Amino acid sequence: MKESRKDIPSLLKLWGGIYNAFPKFCIVGTQFPVGLTFLSTLFMSLLRFSYGYLYVKVFGFDISNRKTVEMIACNTSMTHSLLLVPALWQALRDQPYRPSASIQNTPKYYQDAVTALLQFCTGYMIYDFIFMVAYNNWQVHPDDVAFIGHHLVTIAYMSQTRVLGAGHISAMTLMWSGEFTNPMQNSHCITRFAIQMSKQGSFWHVIHPYVEWVFAVSYAFFRTVVGPIQIVHITYDLLLTKEGRKNIPLYVSVLWVVMIWGIILGSIPWTMEGWEMALDGLTIKYHKEYDYGPKYEL
Repeated sequence: MKESRKDIPSLLKLWGGIYNAFPKFCIVGTQFPVGLTFLSTLFMSLLRFSYGYLYVKVFGFDISNRKTVEMIACNTSMTHSLLLVPALWQALRDQPYRPSASIQNTPKYYQDAVTALLQFCTGYMIYDFIFMVAYNNWQVHPDDVAFIGHHLVTIAYMSQTRVLGAGHISAMTLMWSGEFTNPMQNSHCITRFAIQMSKQGSFWHVIHPYVEWVFAVSYAFFRTVVGPIQIVHITYDLLLTKEGRKNIPLYVSVLWVVMIWGIILGSIPWTMEGWEMALDGLTIKYHKEYDYGPKYEL
């Protein structure tokens, strides 16, 4: 396949260019590049500090309030998704869709862009973990276990696809559907806290009912319909097709299948809550007087 500039989707060209613009920095004793992973961690960290300035100095929120800290974190997470999702969509449309496909015979621009996207997301996961533990005085609390487990599973999955040179499409399709609803989810997190720290009738109060409903509908739909369909197809392709068994060792496929089913099944309580909020229409659940528990008390 000839790689003329006009043939390369714009976002894949951009991410491939980013990947080639920075040092690769392989893990010692390996040829596994992690340079962009750590640059991503640094970028997301700097972005979080920038949002901190915005929320405290411009919007006037109190940085000593845990809700403000979480709003800042949500805005950072939202930015990560907004940068990632459109590029993932182009990557998924650029080559034939097969979850277990090998990356070896694809164009170099595609390989570079995919590697960049996987490293970018990995770097975000590392950033998120560091800031969470740091904010908890470098301790891991019981209610953080699910959060940490999700991040470890995601990092392991993405990294293994890069080591094997196959399965990247399965990782990217799960990343796309998982991150697609993230901006809505984080917008909801921001507005539900903002209405408790702002005067009645503020901008936050006006948009919150609509943000909550849009989030609820999108999250419930993706976790009930899109996610399970994707996972059923990935499970079939990895375990029951000749191509899947050839490209990816069986024990790795079994591990991946267990991990992805664990994540979608683990989200059932939040999915049920999403449907409840969606069916309630603009009658909001997370209202101004909602009690988030002692963790959020000043």
